[in-house]
Amino acid sequence: MNSSIILNISMKTISIIFSLVFLLNLTLLLDDAYGKNNFTDYKFFKLFGGKGSENGQLVAPHSIDIDKKGNVYVTDTGNNRIQKYDSEGNFILKWGEEGSNDGEFIKLHDVAIDPSGKYVYTLELKNHRVQKFTSEGNFITKWGYEGTGGKGAERTPHQISIDNSGYVYLTDKNSHQIIKFDGNGKFVEVLGTRGSDAGQFYRPHGIVFDSKDNMYITDMRNSRVQVLDKDFQLVSQWGSYGNGSGQFSLTFPGIDIDENAGLVVVVDKLSTNVQVFDQKGKFISTFGSKGTGEGQFKRPEDIAIDPQGRIFVCDTGNSRIQIFSTTYNTSRE
Repeated sequence: MNSSIILNISMKTISIIFSLVFLLNLTLLLDDAYGKNNFTDYKFFKLFGGKGSENGQLVAPHSIDIDKKGNVYVTDTGNNRIQKYDSEGNFILKWGEEGSNDGEFIKLHDVAIDPSGKYVYTLELKNHRVQKFTSEGNFITKWGYEGTGGKGAERTPHQISIDNSGYVYLTDKNSHQIIKFDGNGKFVEVLGTRGSDAGQFYRPHGIVFDSKDNMYITDMRNSRVQVLDKDFQLVSQWGSYGNGSGQFSLTFPGIDIDENAGLVVVVDKLSTNVQVFDQKGKFISTFGSKGTGEGQFKRPEDIAIDPQGRIFVCDTGNSRIQIFSTTYNTSRE
């Protein structure tokens, strides 16, 4: 082949390679400017609830979860009921009253929606049980904790979450373990022991799963978040005790994930704030303070992210839910 032709082909190849490298770098720059984690802050958007027993009102709500359609479920703990709202906080329906029968509650502590959005699971501290309902509040089944390696009344699960296969996980704060059931209450296994090594816990509380079934847990007395894969192997961990950026008090009960934005949010009850991290644990932002005003909290217990990426904080002591929206930053330093 003529050497000039070879040279011409080589120059074209080099030109194509440089073009591809340029496009790759441009994509990375645009992703940095407009993509994951690039926002200035979460801003107060609105609140709903308010202390009372009428439809839509709340008394010491303890937990919150949001289905894939944006419907919001709240444990109205002081009124012994579940309330369901639309994505803007408008009341839809309620169910429950004080008692120990099917569909009744005492010390209702947590609520979780399965990934399909069809089923609602609740957890009670006083009745020592899980109840399963349809998304319209119709009772399906219930179960306790006997046969899980500890007496039912001695188990103290505090939060509940469902993985992508429909398995139900409870964080047992006093036994420092995770209890796993199938979706109808059949006991599967217990995970973890007390300690500070990977896969060990000291008063675990918040729990949530990502799309790969990585488990994110607020390991409260170890002042850290642990991320464990579906084989219960450590993926990452972060945090330490304190009130600085990326640090936690000894009571930070709620956690959720926004995979579209690559974010993890944690609510700290004692520090009365929300901290935002990337999914590897890098601190990004914080907001909130103690008080009764907009954007302030009193003993916040739980947190959830809706399909729009907005944060819903269960402002327990103020008997309300607050919504925060994201403001994005398109500038680069």
